[in-house]
Amino acid sequence: MRIVLTVVLCAVFSNALAEAVRLSAVESFEAEKQQILKDLDSITIYREISGGDMKLVKDTLDRMSDNLSGVADLSMMTEAQRAQLYTDQELVNTVLTMAENDSRMVCKRRGRLGTNFKVTTCETVRDRRERQEADRRAIDSLIRGRPIDSN
Repeated sequence: MRIVLTVVLCAVFSNALAEAVRLSAVESFEAEKQQILKDLDSITIYREISGGDMKLVKDTLDRMSDNLSGVADLSMMTEAQRAQLYTDQELVNTVLTMAENDSRMVCKRRGRLGTNFKVTTCETVRDRRERQEADRRAIDSLIRGRPIDSN
């Protein structure tokens, strides 16, 4: 009798636990979505994200929410729906990772010409890359004798 009761309680507990995990997966997505949207609106983490990328992330998150609405468990979705959900997730992860990396601040200490004092200059990775590309274009145009683009 005790063994049967233990087995029944374990089955009931495991079903309840599985249901809680299923619900928490969908709820955790919504919580994560709200956090991402909050981070996008602030200028702390994704400072260098472009307007197009921001719109792409928001639209993709909305599409993911629509796909997950009314779904208690991912196993209720078709294989194509799950594949679309995972593809959307990868897209969001890639765009946000690139934006976060571009927003990272890099500081360097350099000596100034004519003095022993060091100067610290800080800029984002994206600003630094854009400055290097502009410098490269300027040097290239000087070598080839063409006027410098203002782009």
